[in-house]
Amino acid sequence: MKRLKSSNNISMTDEKLSRLYAFATGEIHKLTTELYEELHNEKGAPDKDWDKTLEEVRKYKRLVILELEGIKHALKEFHEQHVSGD
Repeated sequence: MKRLKSSNNISMTDEKLSRLYAFATGEIHKLTTELYEELHNEKGAPDKDWDKTLEEVRKYKRLVILELEGIKHALKEFHEQHVSGD
């Protein structure tokens, strides 16, 4: 059975965790839109430059991974402050 731990530190509340989730997923959404735009030229045609496309995809992947790591870190902090095993 799990129980809540008391903490004298600034607490990671449900509200704060939710705000962090919203921020990170909002950033991922923004990054996805930016990638889509980078993969098309100013006339809306898909970009066919292999090196440019590969670099844009790599950049996107790195930034999305950072946001996902932020989500994991926030949940880990929440668990460390609020949940413990028997």
